[in-house]
Amino acid sequence: MKSRLSRLSAGVLSVLAVSGLSACDDPNQNTTLTAVFADTLTVWALNGTSPSFPAAYRAASGAVTRADGSFNFDIAFDIDASNKVVVYPQRLVGVPLEGPKPVGLLRLPGSFDELENAPASGYVFDSTFVVSPGEGLAMQVQSGPDCQLFLSTVHYTKLVVDSIDTARRAVYFRAVHNPNCGYRSLVAGEVPKN
Repeated sequence: MKSRLSRLSAGVLSVLAVSGLSACDDPNQNTTLTAVFADTLTVWALNGTSPSFPAAYRAASGAVTRADGSFNFDIAFDIDASNKVVVYPQRLVGVPLEGPKPVGLLRLPGSFDELENAPASGYVFDSTFVVSPGEGLAMQVQSGPDCQLFLSTVHYTKLVVDSIDTARRAVYFRAVHNPNCGYRSLVAGEVPKN
């Protein structure tokens, strides 16, 4: 009886060992990464519209949101007197009790479609940027709470203003966001490798 139990135990252990080894083919490959995604979005200007309208963008979710006292956004949008879009980092709209999250912006070095990887440096933190339709920005957001399962605390996004409806005070833009903290790839649909 003892020998049968020993053989059964040895057999189960070998199956588990082989299963464990095959599950770890490449210990450096992260299979929990999410594909980069793109979206076409609409926000309303901070001034001259209802506070219930979304006037801001949050990188971690890749979605528009209200620019309110919850500070659940990274950048907010406005339209100035010359009908250009003004982009404000969170810190310039208000400061949450736990402190602002650093948001860096950088004018796109080329066209929106050509930029496949977010620049590693050159971001200007906590400054406004004025953009016209056709102009874009790269964004680096440092957010520890959104990146708890990653080694890095940085999200990367690129966005471009497509058009402005001055009568409605609406801004239409496209954004490509990498939901994986620390990864700079900005090719929609691609699971990042860098």
